[in-house]
Amino acid sequence: MQRIVNKLLLVAALVAIAPLCNATQLAPCKTAECEAYFDAYTILTKRGHSSAMATLGELYYSGYGTEKDLDKAFKWFRRAAKFGHTTAQYKAGIMYLQTSAYQDIDKGIALLKRSAKATFSPSALALGKIYLQDTLIPRDLAATDRWLTFAYKLNNLEAMKFAKTLRESPDTAKLPLPKLFALVDAEKPVAADSKSSLEEMEIILVEAPDYAAYFDEEIAQLNQSRPDTAKGTGSSIAGRTCSDIWACSSEGDSERIRDLQLSDWGNIALALNVR
Repeated sequence: MQRIVNKLLLVAALVAIAPLCNATQLAPCKTAECEAYFDAYTILTKRGHSSAMATLGELYYSGYGTEKDLDKAFKWFRRAAKFGHTTAQYKAGIMYLQTSAYQDIDKGIALLKRSAKATFSPSALALGKIYLQDTLIPRDLAATDRWLTFAYKLNNLEAMKFAKTLRESPDTAKLPLPKLFALVDAEKPVAADSKSSLEEMEIILVEAPDYAAYFDEEIAQLNQSRPDTAKGTGSSIAGRTCSDIWACSSEGDSERIRDLQLSDWGNIALALNVR
């Protein structure tokens, strides 16, 4: 029975992650323009901007303007995470969970919890999946119910799909996940000729962002701001709130850009058996 459940969870994970993996992610780039962005972010990290640290980690991770280097990406994600950058906490946490020289399950889960408590829904979803299994840590269905419900309430598309898959399968429908299943059961049926909110969200996710425009805006903002590492909030730009700034430490960041930036991280979660 447990083997069947594990197999089902893998299938559910593939279904849940697919829309993000199909999104257009930051691609490797070696043009002079890409290298100029890399150099600009390198300078901003030296000034102490945690948002720049998180973005530099992403550039190393993707090979954008530089050679792809996961060790350096991990270094910059950890450094930004130290100052409270939620996206960096998520990414450093996931990388801590990988089988590698720097694997540390406790640190990985601790970082995911920090960012999830700051209402960063991808971390809550990852925690829910981790506790659902008996792989990285002992299975804890009460924790699964709590974190998946939290991600669902934050309108995380993948959490909503994953919850629905668990609820509708005869092999998992009787799992003790009362809060999560209550949310699924409360959803109103969608008419056959209407488009669900999930479908509308997927359409948004596959739109490719203009990364150059976002990089230009963020660099301009950070050049006019004082370094924020002493506070770790990522919101020290005069006249701007954290929710106005891409790559800032807030769930209020642009949903489309944030999810696209995270598109390849679903693959990492799969490789970790975070399903």
